[in-house]
Amino acid sequence: MMLILTLPAIAQRPLNKRDQKAKEEFEALISAENKYNVLLEKADGAFKSRDYLSARMTYQEAIPFNPEMEQWLISKVNDLDILMAKNAARSVDSIYVKVPIKVSRLADAQADNGVKSRQLEVPDLIVVSAETDSLVEIEEVPTKIVESSLPKKPQPKSEKVLIENQTNTIEEKVKEDFTQLDDGITEETFNLVNHEVLRVLVKEGIDIKIFKRVKHNWGGEFYFLDGMDVSKRYWMEQVDLYRSKYGNTGN
Repeated sequence: MMLILTLPAIAQRPLNKRDQKAKEEFEALISAENKYNVLLEKADGAFKSRDYLSARMTYQEAIPFNPEMEQWLISKVNDLDILMAKNAARSVDSIYVKVPIKVSRLADAQADNGVKSRQLEVPDLIVVSAETDSLVEIEEVPTKIVESSLPKKPQPKSEKVLIENQTNTIEEKVKEDFTQLDDGITEETFNLVNHEVLRVLVKEGIDIKIFKRVKHNWGGEFYFLDGMDVSKRYWMEQVDLYRSKYGNTGN
């Protein structure tokens, strides 16, 4: 008889505080890296599809998960803020006008053509002998092809026939014309979906200056003069100068 001795299981020694902390930090690092990769992929995809707002917010969301890439992510956020501000600023200078267009539907008119018919004229042939009930060799008679037809008509050329004619209108996007304005300063505020645009237009003779301030709903202000970004200080100095000249209090 064989005796089997079993040793008591050795319990795993618990980690000390330092090792436990190191383990938790390592797991947190892996989790943060995975989260960063997911957010970066999402942001890049939104940028490629021109969903700039979603891309901007997702790049910002990724900042805490990768401190080494913080400055790069911040620059991406700032670049998108400027890009969206420029797009918003440009959009307020375009208006939609209704343009009349004439719609004509044409169809082909095709006359009937003469249709030929062809038939075969074949003589009656006896191929079986009634008396002998056998095949009888007969002399081959050439087949005559007879062509008959209805009176031919000349084939007309395909013609276009106007069967419908009406006038519709379409909306066309055009750049607003400021040359018809009187000399002076004109201020307008445009409330877009995610932005507020203040446009200050100054006209003096043939000279036109367009100042714009764009505010994003999530924060941030951007200033433009004739499409070029300028500092807030310079923008305010110039706008206040024209407001004083023409008696506008401003916004």
